[in-house]
Amino acid sequence: MIKKIISSAAIFFVLVFCQASPIDNRDSHPLIIDTDCALDDMRAISMLLSCPGISIQGVIVTEGALLPEEGAKKVKSLLHEFAMDTIPVICGRFTGKPGPAWRDFNRSIVWGTLQDDGKPFTDAIAWLQNLLEVSSDEITYICLGPLSTLAAALSNHNNLDSKIYRVIWYNESIMPASGFNYFFDKPAADSLLQMKIRIDLISTLEKKDAFFDASVYEFSGNFSTGLSRILSTTGGQSAIRKKQYEHHLRIADELAAVYYTNAELFDMTTLHPEVHIRYNKEYDLQSVKEVFTDMIMGTYKKSNTIVFSAFPDKPGMYTYDVRKILDSAIARYGPEEWKACVMTDEFHGHLGVFSIVGAKMGIKARELFGVGPDLLKVTTYAGTRPPYSCLNDGIQVSTGATIGQGLITMADVEKTRPEAIFNYGGRSYRLTLKDEYLAIVNRDIEEGILKFGLLDDGYWKMIRRSALKYWLEWDRDVIFKVEEIKIIN
Repeated sequence: MIKKIISSAAIFFVLVFCQASPIDNRDSHPLIIDTDCALDDMRAISMLLSCPGISIQGVIVTEGALLPEEGAKKVKSLLHEFAMDTIPVICGRFTGKPGPAWRDFNRSIVWGTLQDDGKPFTDAIAWLQNLLEVSSDEITYICLGPLSTLAAALSNHNNLDSKIYRVIWYNESIMPASGFNYFFDKPAADSLLQMKIRIDLISTLEKKDAFFDASVYEFSGNFSTGLSRILSTTGGQSAIRKKQYEHHLRIADELAAVYYTNAELFDMTTLHPEVHIRYNKEYDLQSVKEVFTDMIMGTYKKSNTIVFSAFPDKPGMYTYDVRKILDSAIARYGPEEWKACVMTDEFHGHLGVFSIVGAKMGIKARELFGVGPDLLKVTTYAGTRPPYSCLNDGIQVSTGATIGQGLITMADVEKTRPEAIFNYGGRSYRLTLKDEYLAIVNRDIEEGILKFGLLDDGYWKMIRRSALKYWLEWDRDVIFKVEEIKIIN
């Protein structure tokens, strides 16, 4: 009976005092890749390089399948093939441990023209410590090899672990812990697993059909994308062809890349009582292969959409008046604002003036902080009565700061106005629709009421035309007064 009461109390505490967040496959944090340069690692890196919109801060080469410096040269060659030479390549420390049996195989693979400027590589531990110290953002860390570098960088630096949003680590198993990436540096892995950093462990689960076989390489030869060229070229090398015929080329570390881009394909669970450790107990292999195919063809889009694989962008999918502004609006303000305005209108129930202003305001606020959706906290001064309150719907849709997530608050003010304060990471910005634009809106609304009255459909048609005009002509970089608010502790 006592155990039951304690259990109920614990559940009550979680429900009442802990703010839950949705599982989010839209990771917008800066990315660091850590690799030991095995074949599957390099394919995984190639997949991430082929995805637009991923902010890779650097590639760390940790000892494992290859020695750090020889692996770093291969990574630089690969980056050059993708015209991404500006991404830093950093070397982990040489340990002198015996290499795996497949080291010579990985040495034999050519990933591009050797890029060697003769300069010594930067020490990965010092580089990582410095990056974490100065970064204003949390980091997502994808580790495709041993955890040596990360564990060493965080050792005796207690504050740095707070800069890690999560670690995505490919390893064969966590229950029990096993696999090359674990055993090559077991002390490092054990020390990191004992920290309270979130670690998402991804495994192939030894699925019998999880092959990266000859058909994938042959398929790649039909296209001219960066990824297809890399796969087609490497697939034609004798060492890899031999492995293909022996059925040794299985999908492995590529799963970590797919988990980063498409977490919804993986069924994750936590390792109780260490709930910061998560691992996949299942994944959709067929859909994973479809991701490979789309990336090879160049049709893959890493989108912030929840349901769509890509947001509708064909004119025929929109009403006739909206399709007239589609191409111009996207060209001027980008697809993210277009999506926010479209979703706001559907959510709001009609194409409204202040709802469009709210959508543009939310996108502008996200740009000021450099963050994706679901991260900002908002206080709005638009009240709960139209027309100003319509601003709230646009802000919720464009920022993800919804009532349901508890991230938006409506200030109790006597005089409402189209204004909101956005907070993130200890900083705050106040955004207000400038007086000259507010005067235009007020004038148009007044004109509509005088002509038609609020209950006439002529009024709403006029509002729709005005909203479309503002949507296309009002630049979010121009229409708002932006003030950074100093926070006094």
